[in-house]
Amino acid sequence: MATTPDSERLTSSEFTQQTMWSDLTRQPWLIPVGIGLGVLLLLNLMRRPPEQEQAARRLVRDWRKVDDVDAARDLLGENIPTILRPALLMVLEECERQVRQGFRRIERTIEHL
Repeated sequence: MATTPDSERLTSSEFTQQTMWSDLTRQPWLIPVGIGLGVLLLLNLMRRPPEQEQAARRLVRDWRKVDDVDAARDLLGENIPTILRPALLMVLEECERQVRQGFRRIERTIEHL
């Protein structure tokens, strides 16, 4: 009585996955290379200067090329929102805090009535 091999009981996608995994395990140098590439990518992303700093450097570098009002407007329109984003977010947070405090005061006043 002959038994069927394992490869005949698998679907084509299961067989492909199994053979891919066995090919990968036969080449142990791929795993450290993959981990090394991941670490390098992570270090590169961590070392990149913040977006605001890049925009400020671009603004200073490109300011020398401005020779009329339209060019200045275009340059400032491209870079100032990025540079001012943290300050604008802080202002927005403070506004939200003030509104919450105002509503709390109004609620307390209504409860005391």
